[in-house]
Amino acid sequence: MLLAGGISAFGSQMSMLALPWFVLEQTGSAGRAGLVFAAQILPTALLGLLGGEVVQRFGPRRVMVCCDAARAPVIALVPVLHAAQMLSFGLLLGIVVVLGVFTIPYLTAQRLLGTELTHGDAVAVTRVNSVLEGTVNLAAFAGPAVAGLLLTALSPGQVLLADAGTYAVSALLLSAVPAVGSGRGTAEAPRGLLAGLGYLRGDRFLGMAAVSSVLYGLLFRMLWIALPLLAFQRFDGDPAVGGLLVACSGAGAVLGSITAYLVASRFPPRLLAAGAAIVIALPLWVLVTGAALPWLLAALAVSAAAVPVLNAPYFTLLTTRVPPVWRPKVLQAVITVNALGGPAGFLLAGFLIDRAGLDPVLYLVALVATFASAVFVTAAWRAGPAPDTGKAVPMNENAPAVERTRTETAAIILKLYRAALDNDALTADSDFFESDGDSMAAFELTVGVLRELGVELPVGAVFTHPSPDMLTDAVLAVAAGRA
Repeated sequence: MLLAGGISAFGSQMSMLALPWFVLEQTGSAGRAGLVFAAQILPTALLGLLGGEVVQRFGPRRVMVCCDAARAPVIALVPVLHAAQMLSFGLLLGIVVVLGVFTIPYLTAQRLLGTELTHGDAVAVTRVNSVLEGTVNLAAFAGPAVAGLLLTALSPGQVLLADAGTYAVSALLLSAVPAVGSGRGTAEAPRGLLAGLGYLRGDRFLGMAAVSSVLYGLLFRMLWIALPLLAFQRFDGDPAVGGLLVACSGAGAVLGSITAYLVASRFPPRLLAAGAAIVIALPLWVLVTGAALPWLLAALAVSAAAVPVLNAPYFTLLTTRVPPVWRPKVLQAVITVNALGGPAGFLLAGFLIDRAGLDPVLYLVALVATFASAVFVTAAWRAGPAPDTGKAVPMNENAPAVERTRTETAAIILKLYRAALDNDALTADSDFFESDGDSMAAFELTVGVLRELGVELPVGAVFTHPSPDMLTDAVLAVAAGRA
């Protein structure tokens, strides 16, 4: 699985350069090349939440095989149609959008398959995630460079055929991975595109961590725009300096992936991720000081190295803290929202640089990084225990409410009702629907019941037991094994 993921990521990064280069060579239009680049990421922004539905329905292994098997012929269509003189620019954009559609559920499925193959062991999952981070970072570091070298000897169409080959090889390797688990969602799986967002809202730690993730995505896109300008303004437009700045970030990310693997067994995931969050932010303040080049390179390398050290345990927490039936949608929600922050970072950086110059952007990058890290560390510090990831279980097995009476359970559920519906005047007999309850509030209630009482209820239970008193009876029935 890890080898297949690396090969697939390598092909994706080659395509990121080869497709726009193909357009530039054929049309000479930078604007059209930009449209092709945008078309690659547009499906994630518009359809990202659908990826969770797909993974939940078909299972992670099957989704990964199908995505790579589909992307191989799709990317190969570009040079084939061009050779047949049948490739219009509109058709090219359509092909690129289809390629993006098959990319949407891939990362979610990849992380979930790693969790299944390691049977949810936190250390093993963190190590798998660190290797996945390493393959992605190495592909991002080397993929465009290899594509650039190939483009000096081959045509863009030939490079795209090589990309298709990487996807085909990945699909074959993944087909040999043993099937683990059911591979499909269950009848009790949450429904609706917003289910994952609803779960994040109900889990304080994951919700705050998701906010940090979006902010990190925003600031690193801003930094990517700012680095070439930094080299241009402070170092007399030396392109070698610009290359060094980018290369140090890439090298730091690869080394960080190795570090994450080595320290995975020494620290709990939450502590490891919180420490890495601090290390991400602090070095970025060096960029605003006018420091000499060696200090800038070191700062970028250290900050970039901390990113996979945070991401590996963060994805571990996402996949081990969340109940299995919720994992596809929760993970896909985080990935989709984070993807939306990327274009915003590019646009914001360009706008600010045009109107205020480079220094305000660098200050903003450092400030956003510090705030994002503070949010993550606060979330890790205040987070309660992870919800039980089993199915509906009796309270006396591993739930927090081992010896609670009905009165105590009813008080907890009433508190959850008031929080979910934002109404402290609710009573035990208050009707969920008459209190303006909706699907998001129902999701929050079921997440709260799982977190506080260790009992997993289907969202529909809130609709069929639409008062705190009735829901208390449902929870106690499940806990006693009668439902």
